[in-house]
This record gives sequence, structure tokens and C-alpha cells, in this order.
Amino acid sequence: MGAIWGQNRRNDPQEALTFLEGLLIECDAGTGETVLVGGGPASGKTHLQNQVMARAKELGILTLSATGAADERDVDGGVIDQLLASPARPRALTESFGAGDTDERIAGLCSAIHRLARERAVLVAVDDLHHVDETSARLLLRLQRRTRSAALLVVLNHTDSWDAGGALPFAGQPHRHVQLEPLSVRAIADLMAGDGHDGLLPERIHELSAGNPLLVNALIDAHRGSADAGSAYSEAVQRLLNRYGSPLREVATAIAVLDTEVTTDAVAIVAGVDPRDAETSTGWLAGTGLVAGVRFRPPAAAAVVGGLRGPEKARLHARAAEVKHLRGLPAADVARHLVTAGEAGAEWALPTLVVAAEQVMLGDDIDFAARCLKLAASVATARWEQQTISQLLAKITWRVNPAAAAPHLAVLRQGDSLDQSDRIALARQSLWFGERETFERAVVAFEDDVEPLDPRTAAELSLAGHWHYGASVATAETGDPWLHTANSLAAIWRTGATEETSGCAERILQNCRLSDTSLEALATAILALAYDDKADRAAGWCTSLSEEAEYRGAVAWKAMLDAIGASLLLRRGEVAAAAEQANRALAMLDGQNWGVAISYPLATLLTAHTAAGAFKEAAAVLRYPLPEAAMTTLGGVRYLRARGQFHLATNRGLAAVSDFQRCRRMLHEWDLDLPTIAPWRTDLAEAHLRLGNPTPAVELAQQQLGCAAPTDAYSRGSALRVLGLTGDSAARHGLLTRAAESFKASGDRLQLARTMRWLNQLSQRAERSSSLVKPVHVPRQAGRQSTPRPPLGQPATPRPGVPRPDQIVTSALSEAELRVAELAAEGRTNRQIAGMLYITVSTVEQHLTRVYRKLGVAGRSGLADELAAADGQ
Repeated sequence: MGAIWGQNRRNDPQEALTFLEGLLIECDAGTGETVLVGGGPASGKTHLQNQVMARAKELGILTLSATGAADERDVDGGVIDQLLASPARPRALTESFGAGDTDERIAGLCSAIHRLARERAVLVAVDDLHHVDETSARLLLRLQRRTRSAALLVVLNHTDSWDAGGALPFAGQPHRHVQLEPLSVRAIADLMAGDGHDGLLPERIHELSAGNPLLVNALIDAHRGSADAGSAYSEAVQRLLNRYGSPLREVATAIAVLDTEVTTDAVAIVAGVDPRDAETSTGWLAGTGLVAGVRFRPPAAAAVVGGLRGPEKARLHARAAEVKHLRGLPAADVARHLVTAGEAGAEWALPTLVVAAEQVMLGDDIDFAARCLKLAASVATARWEQQTISQLLAKITWRVNPAAAAPHLAVLRQGDSLDQSDRIALARQSLWFGERETFERAVVAFEDDVEPLDPRTAAELSLAGHWHYGASVATAETGDPWLHTANSLAAIWRTGATEETSGCAERILQNCRLSDTSLEALATAILALAYDDKADRAAGWCTSLSEEAEYRGAVAWKAMLDAIGASLLLRRGEVAAAAEQANRALAMLDGQNWGVAISYPLATLLTAHTAAGAFKEAAAVLRYPLPEAAMTTLGGVRYLRARGQFHLATNRGLAAVSDFQRCRRMLHEWDLDLPTIAPWRTDLAEAHLRLGNPTPAVELAQQQLGCAAPTDAYSRGSALRVLGLTGDSAARHGLLTRAAESFKASGDRLQLARTMRWLNQLSQRAERSSSLVKPVHVPRQAGRQSTPRPPLGQPATPRPGVPRPDQIVTSALSEAELRVAELAAEGRTNRQIAGMLYITVSTVEQHLTRVYRKLGVAGRSGLADELAAADGQ
């Protein structure tokens, strides 16, 4: 192939290798050529040259190679020395570059190489031509002019940034030119042929590397070796920068630290180099594909700054902060450098940090806002500066670490010049820690503001007050739709769910954005839907808001919403899932950070374990520390009720009575009657039943039925169930059926299932009774009177061999007896049952005695048959 003047080929490295291999074959056949190989930094020029030399060795072509170096550019004949030091060079070549002046020596060596190339194929390969000394460059030019007349292939690599003056002599002679381009996605895929990947990996590698061969190969090697791609990428970037040294490394580091579009002058200031060096180095980095404009690709920036440590890191970020501040960049951008440097000594730094904290809070970047304020606090000297910073910290820290906000809350509590936003924060956080007086003072103070409190915030605070205390002092303008909606929704705790409360709940959920003040309002709305048998809607809203809280980094919000979600699962009868979710919610915050709100997940967890018969786990819940202030909130009432139910289930009737009576006293002291939260009358009634006191149980149930609102399905169901358990056999089934219907209407599947179990027991015993009592027609004897029916509660005298009606119908097992019976039927020993149910062996024996008597069975074998028959119904 004849020489072509300046023909330019644009190839990726693989295509270039194929082209040069063809020239090697032609050279071996006697045809010479000169090839200039250009490309950006780390574009694969050196790797390509090494591949060409390896192929030349396979073909038996004599190879003379050398590499130019910036620090040897003034070493006369330095590259020639390398060529003559090539392992396979003939001795005659060295002798030809002997005594005489420079021109004579160059001419002699050129003639010797040319003569050798007429005898055998010769490859002269020089890397980094732009760093070759003048004497060696003259030799290479002489050889270039003579390649057409011998089997001489000259391959010269140069960088794209080579100045025109140095490149012109070589470019002006006959040559071929190969311009290396970044690897395409297809080229990367070809390199990975047979490696086994998902087909998208070449595209991801191209995105990370911009096709730079050095980075591509590092990532491919990492894939093949199952190594960490991030580490391999970082190491490759570091190797690239180390290869070229100063000032490139300093400029690269400055660009990575600044990490934004700035001028090269700004880069020069941060790097501490001359602006011209900064411009040259920036252009070089752009050639690698690592930099676009004056900004690194994201993974490359991390790789460059990853090695920064200690004073160097602080110094560079401090410079970057100053540069950006002087150029008027956003406060948050400047503050990121100040925080990283840990320095805020400049006069402008403190106000910049405060403004930045306020800016990033709009995007829920709580962690960075707190870091800005803490750095600002470290340099604040004036009292008003310290107070302002503490007030801001109190507002933002609560979402992720309520306990850490407590010291800042004290500053708010003592402040004498709080603005409206400060008092909102004070009201919000005092609720969480059970400080009712502080909450109410903060809310009342809104009435004196020149600018009225936003109606939505007033409505949210009103519902928050109802959530914690059953009442609120929050006010708004008369007739305001926000407060009307809030008041209508809060009525659910008194009247139960209605069409109106569900409508108000939907409006709150659709119009209140998740925020510090709206948390309890949204929780109330979610439960209102659940209480109106709209479980799916409630769960959907709860899940959506929980996901939003997680996305926004608000741990306290998410913990509370997940606790609400656990209670929804419990109402659906999914006790295992409810316990699991309540445990997860509890684990999100420690006891101090939960504040009085911990009573909610604890009550749910305790109730779930009790319903599942997991009494040891339930007892463990009671060991959780509960803040004293919790017992001044409705959360404390919920907790006491759950504890009372646990006592009932574990045969501690008197302890249960104490808890339910305490619920009553607390609500009376607060002048509240909230049966939806704590139907203490029916709770006490059930306790009396367990203690064998049916008369007060009936009275309490009737009281509850009389005072329950017509819309309060839950309270009515609780009362009807007690009356059904205490009524005569004829009315029992009907009362329990009505109770089940009420629980279904209230959306409480757990209580519905409990009631249905009683109904099933009645049905099964009635069915067994009908099968045992055969109809016998016996002529009535003259004058014989029918046996009078005994008073309610006293057994009739049974006929021999025929079960008594009260034994069949009216002696349904209690929940505790049923649990013991089921475990005994499974073959558990009394000691095992005692351990599983957290009761004594004596209690187990007493339960079994009553079970045998009620079911009319002789022992465990008969018990198993009875329960098996019941399961089959």
C-alpha cells in the first residue's frame, strides 16, 4: 500500500489495531509506512502501541521502541538511546551513532536503520512523540521521509493537545493518521463477548467511562473478577491522574471539590495554580471523557476526592466556599463546603449557614440542615445568634431525633420574643413530650398575633390536641371550614364513625400535607376510615404516608405512621402481622425519642400478643419503660386498657378491674367519655363476668348501651356481647349475633372474630344437644305436673343420661379455658401449658377441671374429640 499524504482515520482502539496489523503485514512484505496515532489522554495510544509491538514480534519484525518523557525533553538524544537499547537491535546500529557532530551522527544512524530495513522488516515505535527531545525528533523525521523505499514501519503516538509547531514537521510529510476515539457501546460489548452479562452491562460501563479505554478495561476486569466496580473505577481514575502529576492532579481535585459549573479562574484559585495551567489541564481532562465543561461526571468526582484527607481536604473546601460565596452562588452550595471543611471563621460564614439550613429544610434535608446549624452554633457569640440557632434546631431536629430537640425546646420555652413559627414548633414538640400546659399556652398565644394563625395549621393543632388529650384549645375564625372539618372529625372518639366523619377524614387526608403539625390529624383521619369499615382505604393512606415519611427522612413521622398501620392490622384480625409491625415501629426510635407517643405502639403490641395467646411476649411488653407524662394522655388510657385485657386473659381479674377503673377515673377527671377509645364500662363488665359477678356486669353493659351514640357501633357491640354472655339461653344467640353485626359495622375484625367464636360454640353445643336428646313420646300420667323452670342462673335437675340444657348451651368456655383446652388436646403437659400461657400449673388444673365439667367429658382423650368435632363445624 503506497503512502497517502495525511489520510485521517477515526477509529476506536480495536479498529485501529486491525488497521495497524494490516500495515505490519505489508511491512513484512516489503512496504513501509509512517503512521501518526493521535488521541486524548488515556485514549489507549500506549496500549495500542504495545499490541502492535507484540504482533510485530509474532511476525518476526525487528522492533525498536522508545517513549518520550516531559522531564527528559532536554536530554539530547534521549529517545535515540532508548531505540538503540532495544533488546533485538543489531550491534551495527549502536556503532553507527558514534563520533562526529550531531548531524553526522543522525545521518549515520538513519542510514544504518534504512539499510537494515532493506534486508528485513523493521518497526520503529515511539510513544508520546510530543515529549521527544530535538535530536531524536530530527532522526524520526529523516526516517519518516525514507519509509517508502524500505520495509520500515514508523508508528508515532502523540496527544491531541500537541502544539502546532511541534506537530507540523511530522504532519507535513507523507503519513497515515489514526485518530483514536472513545470506545462505543458496541465496541465494549465486543470486548466482553463470552463474558456472560445481562446485555445492559456494556451500556452501563460506557455511561461510567465515556468510552475511555483505561476506565473501560478497569470495569471489565472488575466484572470478570467479581470485584467491586466502584473500587476498580476509582483506582483507574487515580492511576490516570498519578500518571500525569502536577498541575493536572491539583486541577482535577479542585474541579471535583467545586463540583459545579465555574470558570477556570475559580478552579485555579482553589487548586492554587496559574490560570493558564488550569485551562490547559481542564482541556486535558475533558479529553479523557471524565470532565464535561468544568465539571466531572458524578462517579469520577467521587473517585478524585475520595482520597482527600485531613488538612488538605479542609483547605480545599474552605477555598471552594469562599470562591462560591464571592461569586454569589446559593447559600446551600456554599455551606456544603463550610460543613465539609468544618470551618466557619469568616464573617459571612455564620449567616450563610443559617440561610442554607432554612433553604434545605424546604427539601426535607434534615441532616444537612442540622449540620449547618451546629457549625453555626460553634462560632456564634451573640446571645440573639445563639437563640436563633437553637430555635431553628428545635424545629428541624424533632423529625429524626425528638430527644435531641429537647434542649432546644427549653430555649423556646424560655424565649420572650418568639414568633409564630417558634410557637408552632413549641406546641408541636410539647405534645410529643406530654407537656399539656406548654402546648395550651403556645396555642392560646396565637390569638394575640397580628397575623392570624393559618386555618389549616389551627385545624391540625386542634386534631393533635384531641389525639393526645381528647380536647383542644386551638381556635380559628368563626365558621372557618378547616376548623369545622377538624371538629367534626374529632367527634369520632365520642360518637364512633359516621358518614360525616369519613367524609371529613378524606378531606383532611387529601388537603393536609404530611408535616410536623399534621401528623396526629392524619392519624385521626386514617383511624376514622378504619372505624367506618373502610379498612382498605385506611391502609392505603397509611402506607402511602409512611413511604413519604421514609423518603423525606422523617423517622419520627414514619415510626408513628407504622404504629398506626400496626393497629389497622390488629383491627383486621391479623394479630401476628400487627405484632411484627408494632415491633418494627418501636425499633425506629428509642424510648426517649418516642416520648409519650410510645404508648400507642405498646398498646397495639400488647393487645396483639394477648389476642394470640403469646402471654410471655405480652408480659415482656409491660417491661418497656413508659414516661410518667404518658398517663396524662389518651395514649396512657389506651395502654391501661390493653394491660387490663392482658390481665383478664391471664386470669388476673382483680388486676384487670384496677386498670379499667383507673381508665374511668382518668376520663372522669378530664370530663371525657370516649367509648371509641376506652369503653371502660364494658371492659369492667367483662372483668366482673370473669370474677363471677354477673349482676354488675349486666348493669355496666346496660349503662354503656344507654349512653352510646346510635352511630357508635363498637360501643354497642361491646355492650351487646356482655349482655349475650349473661342473658338467658333463649336470648343469648340473638344478642351475640347483634354484637357481631355491630363489630362488623365498626370495622373491628378482631372483636368480630372473638364474638363469632362464642356464637360458634353455642351453635355446636346446641347441635350436640339435639343429637343427644331423642324425642320420646311418653303418655302423660294423669295429674302429673310439668317440672317448673328454675330461676335464671340455677341448673335444672337433669334426667339420668340426658345432658342438662345449661351444660350444653349456657356453659360456653371462657377464652382462658379454651386456650388451655386446645393445648391440652394437642398433648401438652400441664407444666408446658403453664409455661406457654404464663400462668401457674395450679391454674391450668383448675381450668381443665371446669372444661371437663362444662363439656361433659371424662379427660383429655374426650377433650380432643370434642374440640375436633367443634373444628369440623
